[in-house]
This record gives sequence, C-alpha cells and structure tokens, in this order.
Amino acid sequence: MTRTDDPELSLHLHLETLIALHGARRVVLAALGALLRPHATRPLAQSFAEMDDHMRRDIGLPPRGHSPPMPHWSYFGW
Repeated sequence: MTRTDDPELSLHLHLETLIALHGARRVVLAALGALLRPHATRPLAQSFAEMDDHMRRDIGLPPRGHSPPMPHWSYFGW
C-alpha cells in the first residue's frame, strides 16, 4: 500500500503516472507550454472599483473616497 497523505509523495506519484501514460517528452513539453502560455488577467480591479465602501472595508481595502456632489436638479426628482 502506498501512503499518499504527504503532498510531495502524492505529486511524485502523479508525475510518475503521467509519465507512464504519456511519456516523459510529452509531459515536459506540456509543462513548458503551460508555463509559457500567457494567462488572461482577471478584471479584479474593475470589480473592486464598483464595490461600495462597506464591502471594500470588509475585505481590507480603503474607501473610494467621497462621492461627487449631486446636481441641483436631482433634488426635484428629475
């Protein structure tokens, strides 16, 4: 029986399985391709900008600042 609760041993066993199934050259080329492939950046900054100050404070971000003043005609419901 093989002990797999050790992460390093588990990774080693998974790599051995991949190499046995696909060959060492294909595994190395796939790993290099994954390292060199450009990763799409997630638009996190944009979603953080849309959060209100309460949510930003909950996750440890500073508040956005004061909101701009309301135009005078908005007080009349137009």
